[in-house]
Amino acid sequence: MARVLVAYSPTRMGIDHTGRELVEDHILSTVGDVVHALKARDHKVETAALRRDPRRFLAFVQRFRPHVVFNLCEGVGGEATLEKNAAALFELRRLRFTGSGCLALAICLEKGLTKQILRSARIDTPDFAVVPEGNGLAEHVELPVIVKPAMSDGSAGITARSVCKTMEAVRKRVAYVHRSFRQAALVEKYISGREFQVAMLGNRDPRVLAVAELSYKGLPKGMPRICSYSAKWQPDSAYFRHTNPVMSARMPFVVRQRLQTMALRTFQLLGLRGYARVDFRMRGTRPQVIDVNPNPDISRDAGLPKAARHARISYVELCDRIVRLALE
Repeated sequence: MARVLVAYSPTRMGIDHTGRELVEDHILSTVGDVVHALKARDHKVETAALRRDPRRFLAFVQRFRPHVVFNLCEGVGGEATLEKNAAALFELRRLRFTGSGCLALAICLEKGLTKQILRSARIDTPDFAVVPEGNGLAEHVELPVIVKPAMSDGSAGITARSVCKTMEAVRKRVAYVHRSFRQAALVEKYISGREFQVAMLGNRDPRVLAVAELSYKGLPKGMPRICSYSAKWQPDSAYFRHTNPVMSARMPFVVRQRLQTMALRTFQLLGLRGYARVDFRMRGTRPQVIDVNPNPDISRDAGLPKAARHARISYVELCDRIVRLALE
């Protein structure tokens, strides 16, 4: 049994008629899932919110003295770019915590930097250009491309309009990213082949839980087959209804082996730990890394727990294992 502090950073959505703070629901639901699972393994569990001013959080840490912080901070104060700062705080206070460390989170948040590191290790990833805020696209790109924020996660900013078939559409989408997200835009060659997600669990010697294929069966004709923001967060959308992971995806043995090998190499190259997911698109028979997700969504019905169940690991056992990996 361990003392586990479940740390999260609430996104403030306003206040209700009584003056009570309203917080984004998903993170609170995830906190509840994790707390319930850890208590089922007899861990002593408390929760604490990490806000921009960390003094109350640190005071609670001082009183509770956790063996492990279960890190559910997807940012700080609703800002995703501060996800790494939460991990940095835990490192500065010499707290053991779940998932990847500050450096790995910082690298993976910068999609252009991640792709440069992958290429330096001969791990295939689509051609790309990074367009800094306020600049126009100066490089030639092969169309079609997908344009997305260069430093966001959770598919923020990714819609059907992100896939661009003309240079005029590219310029408009880059301007949209600059204006709406106040950050650089990533312009990446759009790969239209099959899409796979490889979920992993472990530290220095991780194991693959499952290779899932994202199925877009039933998506209306003309809508690009992409894992958009609405596919993850808007239940009433066509993307949400028709973007589904298939755990027992059929593929040649050699393709499965390539996916697993590339995912494990990526995990180790970028210094990930605990749990992670690497996403691929197939260009013919060649897998190409399109995204790296340290600390992916761990809510009970999310992709990584589904992959764990495919590997015959229950949600309770998964959360317990993540804590034990942090204790290593």
